[in-house]
Amino acid sequence: MSFIAFIMGAISILISSSLQAASKAPTPLRVAYSSISGSAIVPWIAVDKGLFAKYDLDVELIYVAGSQAMQSLLSGTTQIGIQGIEPVFRVNAHGADTVMILGLVTKPPFSIIVRPEIKDFRELRGKPMGITRYGSSTDLLLRLTLDKWGLKPETDVPILQMGGVPPILAGMQSKKIFGGPLSLPTLARAKQEGYRELADVADLVPDYQVAGVVTRRAFLRQNTDAVRRFIKAIAEATATFRNDPGYVKKVMRERLKIDDPLVIEETQKNYPRYMPNVPYPSRAGIAVIKGFLERTEPALRQLAIDDQIDIQAVRELEQSGFFNSLSRAR
Repeated sequence: MSFIAFIMGAISILISSSLQAASKAPTPLRVAYSSISGSAIVPWIAVDKGLFAKYDLDVELIYVAGSQAMQSLLSGTTQIGIQGIEPVFRVNAHGADTVMILGLVTKPPFSIIVRPEIKDFRELRGKPMGITRYGSSTDLLLRLTLDKWGLKPETDVPILQMGGVPPILAGMQSKKIFGGPLSLPTLARAKQEGYRELADVADLVPDYQVAGVVTRRAFLRQNTDAVRRFIKAIAEATATFRNDPGYVKKVMRERLKIDDPLVIEETQKNYPRYMPNVPYPSRAGIAVIKGFLERTEPALRQLAIDDQIDIQAVRELEQSGFFNSLSRAR
């Protein structure tokens, strides 16, 4: 073999090896989560346990408060969001192509928590209540609850944006507001500090699509396999949430910076009951949201629920036995 032939052969091998390595490179994804709550624990489990890496995904998690998570998705800053269905309706009414592909939390894990001096919902008249941001799940759930109590949002009860769930508690502590919807882990901390639970929202609004995985239809069409792998990683992380208390507590301490053992225990024990075993978006819960939004946003009436969700990947994984295999692996 000539020296030149040897060199050419070596170059060919190097090029081939480089192409194979490139083909195996994990798919990069930027994922926004919109709330410091139990739903944020799931993607962090997937990161720390190597579940995204297991499915050849290189995921960067970004916290983007409230309804701003949708803007990051539309701008292309992120490719996937863990958020509510409300912004999906709103932006799609103006021609966007967003879609919820997985229902992560399908029951409302919120309680209406108020300052200790409030003994009854009738005493809320004229007293400001806090939410994360207008248009968020906390906003709609508070308005739905006030509606069921015969109180008119804004007119009878002022509603203030606080920017996140923990800041709602901070607003009560500073006496800027009298209460608001809180979810775990902040809910457990508030109870521990002596704040009063006025209502478990799930008793008043049993069906509500709280949080799910949202993307754009264009991204879904072009990255079907990557999205499917993302769903598998999230499903495995959810199973860990249910079945591995020690790991969940570790993630809460290290990622959410929660040190209180009681708050950690309450969150790990109670939050999974709001999460479905097979993570379809809740049509009943979405219908509740759509009906309420239509009162003040009539443009949403033209939107069909089935056009705001895409359950193909979840359905295929269910039919393959994937979710059942996670249940059997307990």
